[in-house]
Amino acid sequence: MEVDRMKTLVGSMDGMGPAEALNAVAELQKEVGRTEASLVRAARQSGLSWEAIALCLGVSKQAVHKKYGKQ
Repeated sequence: MEVDRMKTLVGSMDGMGPAEALNAVAELQKEVGRTEASLVRAARQSGLSWEAIALCLGVSKQAVHKKYGKQ
């Protein structure tokens, strides 16, 4: 599950040097992106509108549709 992977990455950052921590942040960003895409798909499949999804994500309806509309 994505959340478990994110928890592991965050937890592992304690005691890391700057380069290692930056690598962990980069991995975390990838995980967050994958999780967001998965949740947007699930939201659309459950009937949420682009407007409702955009509101949840704090972006415009156009932005969320442009990013995820073709998936």
